[in-house]
Amino acid sequence: MSGSPVPVPPRNLMLGISLAQGLLLLFLWRALSDESWPSQTPVLNFPLWTFAIVCPGLLLLSLEAGNRTRVLKLVSLCIALLLLPAAYIGWQASPFGAFPVWSLLAIYVITMLTACFKVLMRVQLWAGQRPVSYEALFAASWRNFLVVALSLLLTGGVQAVLYLCGALFAAIGIDFFQELFQKDWFLFPVLAVALGVGVLIFRRLVNLIDGITGLLEGLMRLLLPLAVAVSLIFLAALPFTGLTPLWDTGNGTALLMWLNALALFFLNAVYQSGGKVPYPPLVHRLLQPGIALLPVLSALALYGLYLRVDQYGWSLGRCWAFAICALLVLFSLGYAWIVIRRRDGWPQGLGRVNIVMGWVLLALTLSVNTPLLDFRVISLASQLQRVEAGEIEMREFDFHYAWQDLARPAHLEMQALIEQNESSDPELVRIIKEASYDGAPSASDIVPWQRILYRPEPFDVPAGVRSAIEDHYADPYADDPAFDRPGVFFPRPHPSEHGPPILLRTDLNEDGAPEYVFIAAIRHDDSVFAFCIYQDGEEWRRLPMALRHSVAEGANLQKMLKEGEVSPVPSKWQELKIGELTLGVI
Repeated sequence: MSGSPVPVPPRNLMLGISLAQGLLLLFLWRALSDESWPSQTPVLNFPLWTFAIVCPGLLLLSLEAGNRTRVLKLVSLCIALLLLPAAYIGWQASPFGAFPVWSLLAIYVITMLTACFKVLMRVQLWAGQRPVSYEALFAASWRNFLVVALSLLLTGGVQAVLYLCGALFAAIGIDFFQELFQKDWFLFPVLAVALGVGVLIFRRLVNLIDGITGLLEGLMRLLLPLAVAVSLIFLAALPFTGLTPLWDTGNGTALLMWLNALALFFLNAVYQSGGKVPYPPLVHRLLQPGIALLPVLSALALYGLYLRVDQYGWSLGRCWAFAICALLVLFSLGYAWIVIRRRDGWPQGLGRVNIVMGWVLLALTLSVNTPLLDFRVISLASQLQRVEAGEIEMREFDFHYAWQDLARPAHLEMQALIEQNESSDPELVRIIKEASYDGAPSASDIVPWQRILYRPEPFDVPAGVRSAIEDHYADPYADDPAFDRPGVFFPRPHPSEHGPPILLRTDLNEDGAPEYVFIAAIRHDDSVFAFCIYQDGEEWRRLPMALRHSVAEGANLQKMLKEGEVSPVPSKWQELKIGELTLGVI
């Protein structure tokens, strides 16, 4: 990489682009802050933000002396391609304000950044009329990553210095600079130009960037044999332990995916060009069986994911897990094939696999933001199919999750259900409306008493316990002074969460008086919101509760809570008293 020519970016043009970007972002930010046009028209707002961020970014990282015309043509083509999914995601965020869009926005930003990263490398090579080889793509990827990272670090440093300067002058009674440095009309252009200056500087420091890259590659050269060895030892131990302990952790699929992904990442970083082998011949040969067996890790991760989907259907998280698993399977199979086919010479085939998979990854990141592969639509259809199949009742459907994460498809479905059941099933309509926090019903109306399952047998609920539960539901976001655990954050449940609430009566502290455990909700991620209610003199107080162990993959959590044996378990750790100070293990 060190032999590559040093780029000569056009300084004045790049600074002008940076300033223009800052002004455009300022306009969009002001519109968002003032709730004016076009911020409340997502189908237009999303493409405008995409253009304001992506277009200048591609230009700043691609422009060199003598390639302006080619860069402009390529960037224009890329922007035209990227604005189509941006408009679709904007449409998915419509109507404005009807439902949260943070989940939608986060996924869109991550996928678009990934797509732009893949596009940028090819734009740079095509504009420079250089061959699109694996070695060139590898060098461009590291350089772009480090240039952007260092430029963002410089921009953050500029903002920190401005903040410090304003604070110093304010300390001696001069507030002008502190007020100036907090104005959006000042910060957006200044920080945008600072970012452009950073890109301009670090793009010229090719030797420095390549030196950092070499250092990182050296570290990963040490980590690759370790990752492969761990994979081999793990696979060798599985025939003796079986898969049950892995699934019992509740995150076995995630662990397998991380191990597989890290091994593949280190492999690509070390065997970057497919030329010179970076290890002695013996180490190089010892790595081959581990690489050939990587598809087994991918297959096990897919199997663990299948258990979840078979039990609970598709959700947005499971769709993404499957997509990532599928990519890992394809990468692993490609590498295993070239190892089996070429033996010691397998690094020469690495580039071909990665170039093909680069296009697959680009296609995936674009497709998930189009109707071709909309995971929100797939998730909603899967959960509704569970209702139609009788696996869950419509009233047990997780409307809050749908409203929170599934955007427009869920919003339209919920509105349709409200219209269809307005007169025939007012209870269902109430549940749907509460899921979107539509209106402010009283606490006693919010708590779904008619759906609560009492365990281990039906019992009368004391007035204090009833009030404690209703008070907790009254405001999902308010502080709760009745909690006997200061400083512990406890997320408030909502009655439309997945699964019916459960109220248990048991003696947790063995004092002869009953305590009550309210299991308020089961979410799609299998988390449980629960708290204990106990009597302290004349008052009823609450303690947050959480799962001590993850749920085994494929386990039926709802059935377990409804039918499993109820029995208190003595605490492993007692409290420790030192003088008047008491310490306890949470």
